[in-house]
Amino acid sequence: MSTPDSVEFTTFDGLKLGGHLYSAGINRPCIIMTQGFSGLKEHFLPDYAARFNEAGYTVLIYDNRCWGSSEGLPRNHVDPSLQLRDYVDAFDFVGTLPSVDQSKIVFWGSSMSGGNVICAAAMERRVSAVIAQVPFVSGEQASRAFGPMHGMLLAERGAIRKGAAPTLVPVTPETMEEATSGTSKAILGDPESVAFNAEMDRRGYTREKLATFQSALAMVLHEPHAIIHRLAPIPLLMVVGDRDMTISTPMQLEMFSKALEPKRLHILKGAGHFEPYFGEVFERNILAQLEFLRNFV
Repeated sequence: MSTPDSVEFTTFDGLKLGGHLYSAGINRPCIIMTQGFSGLKEHFLPDYAARFNEAGYTVLIYDNRCWGSSEGLPRNHVDPSLQLRDYVDAFDFVGTLPSVDQSKIVFWGSSMSGGNVICAAAMERRVSAVIAQVPFVSGEQASRAFGPMHGMLLAERGAIRKGAAPTLVPVTPETMEEATSGTSKAILGDPESVAFNAEMDRRGYTREKLATFQSALAMVLHEPHAIIHRLAPIPLLMVVGDRDMTISTPMQLEMFSKALEPKRLHILKGAGHFEPYFGEVFERNILAQLEFLRNFV
């Protein structure tokens, strides 16, 4: 694996997004990657980048706007409609690099960014392939979850316009007791997130525990399932855990059924939403992704 270089690129609206570039040499296929809802580029993505890089792919990993080393306000805010457009700007950026074959650029995303790459590729038709791992499917799920708080979200939006600071809420439960008690106020309440957080802590990752309350409002109109049929003829790999509770497995499979060929589905047996990133599940996962890339890029 090459030693990554720190890089930054500018978005359409003028933000600087910070990333790491793993070069595989001159004129190589390139994979562009971001993390999920509150994830940073240092969270597990270097493990994927190392395996892709060893297989001959240049890899760009970067922080989504408003997170980590990337600019954007308010901090810790998730707006998928803007994040997916940033993939297009990342595409333009890597296309200027000598280490990248402009005809072989792949969008890779997981969870929230798994939905983002589907929408981004519907805009950026030059992309060679898409890998969507445990992808976000529809704002309908978020709309149901946050429906009772809709009035509060809109009221806070008005207060922010007048200068109030955005409210921050927990991203995930911090303990299994909190996750199973029914009292958690976390945006992602899946109990499996507790083990995921423990693995990040074991690795010494710095993680963001809070996100803006307004992120919930930004999600409700994000509808990758309504766009996925527009990817064809761009090859798609969707990776799904067969017991995902955060983004239900049946919802992901229904979205996959709407995609047109060429498409491939890899189901990770016994895996939930937070398990594809490490351990034995990661090993099965990365082998399937490398096989897809060999066949389609």
